[in-house]
Amino acid sequence: MEIKVKDFIDQVEADEIIKISLDKLEIKETSELKADFMEQLFADFESAFAKGKVVQAVQPIVMSNETVEVVLETGIINLPFANINRVDNFLDVDELAPLLTNLIVISPDLNASGLFIRSYSNIDNFKDDITKIVADTLVSIKQIQANLEKTEDSKLQES
Repeated sequence: MEIKVKDFIDQVEADEIIKISLDKLEIKETSELKADFMEQLFADFESAFAKGKVVQAVQPIVMSNETVEVVLETGIINLPFANINRVDNFLDVDELAPLLTNLIVISPDLNASGLFIRSYSNIDNFKDDITKIVADTLVSIKQIQANLEKTEDSKLQES
C-alpha cells in the first residue's frame, strides 16, 4: 500500500486518523507477559488500517507504577506522528511512499530519549512482521524493567 507523502502529512496534522486506545495491562515484571499480550493491539490495528486510514493504536502497560506505551502507527518514515513536521525534510511531498508499520515504545525509563522506534515492511506485509514486533517490544520492556531495578537499587544504597 502506498500513500502520497502530502496526504499522509495532512491526515496526521488534521488529526484525521483512527486512534485506538486499549485498556491498561498491569504487570509486576516482564515474565507476566503472555505470548499473546499484543494480540488485541494487532487485531485492532489491522482492522483499522484495512479501512485505508492512517492509524495509531496504543497499548499502555503499567509496570512498577510506570506506564509504558506500546504504540503501533502507520507511517512513511521512521518517525512517530509527534514528529510529523520533520517528514518533509526527508521525503518529497509530491511522491508516493510505502505505508509502513512503526513500533514506538515510550517510557522515560527506557533510554535517554525515552523512546524506541522501529519501522517494519510495507503495511501489506504486517502479519509477516508480528514476530519481530513482539520481540522488539519485549526487548524494550525488559530494558525498562532492568533500568527501574537499577534505580530502585540506587535508592536503597543511598538510604
